[in-house]
Amino acid sequence: MSDLSSLLRDALNDPATGWSLGAFGAIAEFIRDPDEPVVLRGDGPELEARTARGGLRLRPVPAIRPVPYRTRNGGLAVALCLPRHVGAMNRRGVVTELGPDREAIAEADRGTLLFDLGLEVFQTDVCVRSADPATIARLRAVVGTELLAPGNPLPPDLPALSPDRVFIGPFGRIEVSQPIPPPNGRSPEGPHTHVLPKLLAHGRTHAATVPIPDGWVPSLYLSPPAGSHAAWEELGR
Repeated sequence: MSDLSSLLRDALNDPATGWSLGAFGAIAEFIRDPDEPVVLRGDGPELEARTARGGLRLRPVPAIRPVPYRTRNGGLAVALCLPRHVGAMNRRGVVTELGPDREAIAEADRGTLLFDLGLEVFQTDVCVRSADPATIARLRAVVGTELLAPGNPLPPDLPALSPDRVFIGPFGRIEVSQPIPPPNGRSPEGPHTHVLPKLLAHGRTHAATVPIPDGWVPSLYLSPPAGSHAAWEELGR
């Protein structure tokens, strides 16, 4: 655990590291630029990085199993996995108001209302957060409904509303404060999210190309800098 915590702390401090949290069809990514102002916290049990565009929090736990693997382009990625029986989240199936986001990374956001979008993702609560009265009213109007059901009025308006996205896993979260692109638009540089209904419909915890061992579930991924590849591969043996 100490080796894993040390590698995670080093990765958090390195802006070359990319992070993602979610499942097949719904994922949040946290990336920051080398010269981008960032607030880092790594002197306790939690590791945090926060910029104006988004944030990441990790709470490393002993049950984490790092699974390094090579991507299609030959780079190294690491899936941080938990046993399936402890890796599940709430799997809500309808839009649900959760109240203030008391676990928000920034203290200023801890009174802001959090809504689970009800996507029923096994290892991730896919949520949005807003303090805007008009956005809150729109979200409350669809509480209790299936977001992706035909005719739901909210999805077409989400790009204009662009609430913060908050993806929450068993030992961490990624928050994204950038705009949601329109259906045919491009995701912004830096932190962003993808929710792809056709992929979500498969109900997979991860892509078939990711070699997750049987009985385990990936909770968070990182793409570590090249200088740490050997250490991650050794840890994953």
